[in-house]
Amino acid sequence: MAVELEDKAVLVGQAGFDATGRVWIDLETAVRNKQIIPVRAIALEASELTQGLKAIVGEEAPTLLADLVRGSLGGISDFVKATLEATSVVQLPGGGQAVQKSVPPLELFLLARAANLVALPHDQTAVIRTVKVDRDTPLFVLFLSGPDAQTSEQAPTTPGR
Repeated sequence: MAVELEDKAVLVGQAGFDATGRVWIDLETAVRNKQIIPVRAIALEASELTQGLKAIVGEEAPTLLADLVRGSLGGISDFVKATLEATSVVQLPGGGQAVQKSVPPLELFLLARAANLVALPHDQTAVIRTVKVDRDTPLFVLFLSGPDAQTSEQAPTTPGR
């Protein structure tokens, strides 16, 4: 995550998302005039001066087309299996019965085999959750005091979380 300040310095850090629908930004490095400076800072929403930025949460299906093809081929596979299990009962003269099974054409067997090769695992989902913050979202950067970033002492990131 990178944030450009008015003086053209760039702050770099990490962003995280939580259940409140906000993106929390912890900034750890400043780059100014080709100089790298360790910092401790957080991003505040400009309109409310609250920690974290409002996010737009959505769901996308990046593999939707591939999943539709897999589903279609899976349907063919299921059809071939059902056809193999299908029986018909014919009444014979004299009171007997005959059970008749039909065999699907060869091309359906080939399509069923191809469908099994590209089958999507049942535990895998094709929809992913996305979290977006608009590129030009106004924010304030709050620089935190605390342990010097060059010492071995670890300061907690984002207070109050």
